[in-house]
Amino acid sequence: MIVDDDRNLLELMQMRLESSGYVVTTAPDEDGAKTATVGEAFDLAILDLQLVRQDGISLMEELHCMWPDMPVIILTAHGSIESAVEAMKRGAFTYLTKPFDARELILHVEHALENKRLASEINRLKGLLTERYDFQNIVARSAAMQMVLEAVSRIAKTDSTVYVRGESGTGKELIARLSTLRATGKTNPL
Repeated sequence: MIVDDDRNLLELMQMRLESSGYVVTTAPDEDGAKTATVGEAFDLAILDLQLVRQDGISLMEELHCMWPDMPVIILTAHGSIESAVEAMKRGAFTYLTKPFDARELILHVEHALENKRLASEINRLKGLLTERYDFQNIVARSAAMQMVLEAVSRIAKTDSTVYVRGESGTGKELIARLSTLRATGKTNPL
């Protein structure tokens, strides 16, 4: 989605992005952008810093309330280091000053979308690890094993070193990994 009150620039950016294979929705103001996001999720937003009734950073924050992972590129004709830093601090992926080269815009769009794709993949993999190494996934039918799992669950919350022993194939490594995951809150079992 592109939001800019300069209709000529809006059309030019739309043509450039569509010629690069992107599906583009445009809005001439913040109201049009908000209306567009009600029925559709966007992979990326390009917002002008100076809009009709609010600035692009405020609009970006509103859009991030609905789509927190959506990268936003802020455009401005009056670029300064301070406004760029402010935009990045408040969640912009990057910042471009007008006039800009179309190739530079495409490059920033590609980087933002790749960054979003990688972040989604990381979150998916973390979820798989958490699922795989969850206490609920351990098959333990005996009362003795249930007691071991209870003890591990309690011990994992403490900052202690624990020695785990048992016969080969009994799940010592799995218990150690689960304990480490629970204690550190991390999802990386390695």
